[in-house]
Order: sequence, then structure tokens, then C-alpha cells
Amino acid sequence: MKALILFGSPRKKGNTIQLVNVLSRALKDKGHSVKMLYLNDMNIRPCQGCYACLKEGICIINDDMKDIMKFIAESDLIVYATPIYWFAPSGQLKLVMDRSIAFMDTKYNSRVKGKKAITLMTCMSNEKDTYGPALDMFKKTFALLGFKYEGSVEALTCAEPPKTIKKTYRDKVEELARSFA
Repeated sequence: MKALILFGSPRKKGNTIQLVNVLSRALKDKGHSVKMLYLNDMNIRPCQGCYACLKEGICIINDDMKDIMKFIAESDLIVYATPIYWFAPSGQLKLVMDRSIAFMDTKYNSRVKGKKAITLMTCMSNEKDTYGPALDMFKKTFALLGFKYEGSVEALTCAEPPKTIKKTYRDKVEELARSFA
């Protein structure tokens, strides 16, 4: 299985990377290939809402999203990893989600259906409902794209500056990774 991690945090040494590292290690231990994209290091412009992409699946914007789309198309599992800012995924990851409209055709059928998706989210809040709006957005996006949503790990009360994520969250990530044959 090919896994693609869309790493949406601007911090390479923050809380979110801890969950990503656990997942990546567990998937590799099972023999899966893992590719991670640091979205903050990439040139991803906002969607222009022109819908030119619907005809052939090619966005008119010439930036790194063309590579991200290629990696998504080639992968079996897409991991959306993000801190939660204002009840939503990071802007870096939201840009990718918005530009994923290019995976749809003119009748809004997905060109990439059948892939699996999971989410890894971190936040400083201790309130579980902090993730609700983001989780809803992810689930609706995955449904439209025809992705099978395989689960999520939401780590609450993450520290600033980052400290080791609680073992219960790391264990949940490992369990999620083990669910992939």
C-alpha cells in the first residue's frame, strides 16, 4: 500500500509531527511505503473558483498542487495531518482541500474514488468538540471525493511549546496504522 501524508502544520517539530511519526513508523513496519509532503514548504495558491479543472482535471494554476494531485492519484491511503486553528484545519491543508475540486468531473463524479483517508489532528484545547467542525469538513470532503474514511486520532491539550504527546494518543495512532493490512 502507498500512503501519502499531507502534513499541514507550519511547524516541523511541533505536536502534529509526533502523531505523524508514529503513524509513518507503524505503516513502514508493516511494509507500506510512506511519502510525506510538508505543505508549508510548497507553493500552493488558493482556488480561483473558475471550475476550468472540471473538464479535464487540470487546474489552470501552475504551482505545486499539480505534484500533490499526482501523489494523491498514485496513493492508496491519504493522511490529512493538521493542527486545529479556529476549529478548522490549517490554511496550508485547507488550500489542498479546496484545490481538490480538480479531482471532480463536470458532473461532480470523482476521478480518484476508492482511496482510503484518515485524519490526525492536534490542538491545545481540552474540549473534545473543538474538532467537530474540522471533522465534519473532512468527512464531507472525503464523501464527495469517494474516499473511504478509515478513522481519526484527535489529540487534545497539546502543549506549547511542544512536549511529548500523551501515550494514549500515540497508542491510538499505532492501532489505526495496524488496521491496514
